[in-house]
Amino acid sequence: MRTLKNKAEFDFVYKNGRRYYGDFLNLYALNLSYNFLHTKNFSYKEKKILNHFLLSPQEFVYGLSVSKKIGNSPQRNLIKRRFRAFCRIYKNSLERMVLVFMAKNGIEQVSYSDLENEILKALRIKKNDNKKT
Repeated sequence: MRTLKNKAEFDFVYKNGRRYYGDFLNLYALNLSYNFLHTKNFSYKEKKILNHFLLSPQEFVYGLSVSKKIGNSPQRNLIKRRFRAFCRIYKNSLERMVLVFMAKNGIEQVSYSDLENEILKALRIKKNDNKKT
């Protein structure tokens, strides 16, 4: 697993990814297997980012966005740890994808299982399928 490093990578996913607006988070998902990525006309900078994703030895890339408006730093770190744990558990079913998790207000009161269910619903993945054993 690799993380998104700069604003240009995040913006590429925001612009070209599928969006899900949930109760506790916004999720942007870009499947690198989509054919439109190879037929669409991108700028030089966007082509460079896409090639970086496609040629990366890692199969799965994710980014985390947790605003300072959401709780204090221990709460924000807990939220980020939960996102990372989800990515570790479901990394087999997330191959060839780029995900950006954006936390919303109120996420700090949500249990991990509720958060996991919302992400799985957004990605259309069954809960017990493809879990890392």
